[in-house]
Amino acid sequence: MGRRLGALVIAVLLVLAAACTDSTGDGTDGTDSPTTSDTTTTAPTTAPTTGGPTTEDTTEPTLEPTEPETTQPTRQKPSIQLANAPIGGDVDADGEYQCAEVNWLGRNPIPAGTAIRTGARALEPGGIFRFDQSACRPDDRPCINVDWQEQNFRPCYIGVRQVQSGTEDEPVTLILEAVAVCATQSDCDTLVGDQPGSQITFVPDPTVGPSETPSVAPSSTSGSPGTATPSEATSESPSSSPSDAPSDPATGASGG
Repeated sequence: MGRRLGALVIAVLLVLAAACTDSTGDGTDGTDSPTTSDTTTTAPTTAPTTGGPTTEDTTEPTLEPTEPETTQPTRQKPSIQLANAPIGGDVDADGEYQCAEVNWLGRNPIPAGTAIRTGARALEPGGIFRFDQSACRPDDRPCINVDWQEQNFRPCYIGVRQVQSGTEDEPVTLILEAVAVCATQSDCDTLVGDQPGSQITFVPDPTVGPSETPSVAPSSTSGSPGTATPSEATSESPSSSPSDAPSDPATGASGG
């Protein structure tokens, strides 16, 4: 009985000794091992609150530097100068006064995007007639800076007065200059067509003698700009430079 009790006591002591050994180390050298902790921190995540106020992002966006726009150069349209434009029309004669209706006889219809502006005028040969717009009706627009276009074509009128005697076999040709601005070079190249130039002539009246005093044209009641008074010269230029280009057809502007 005493032997059993002794063995039981020894067993209890061994169990207690084993428990103490486990609580003081890792079971190898009896020393405490330092505990390594994880130092990585995780940013707290804020869960959206249902039904709560919404916070707007007040951070201003970064503005990118802006560069000034480069102005594109204006493309120069092709143009053509006509020293003797192809024109034609009827002439009304009343004694020493004659009025010619001036129409375009070149390419017909005038190509889209093309504008033709009338310029200086002349009489060949000179000396028999002088320009006198009073030979035309007051509502006949003079051929001064008139723009002819595809959708804006109306004839214009030029009046003359006979100041020297002449014969019917010595007609005087009306010469009209013009400048045209075209949409394409091909339109300019084919604008004149087959007409060699002016087809308008003034035939002298053999019964009309030399004019002793220059006549004074009556004032026009039409109010139309460009009404000319008699000129001692047999050629006249419009008030603006003949080199002025006609208005661009795309803008719809017209000179007459």
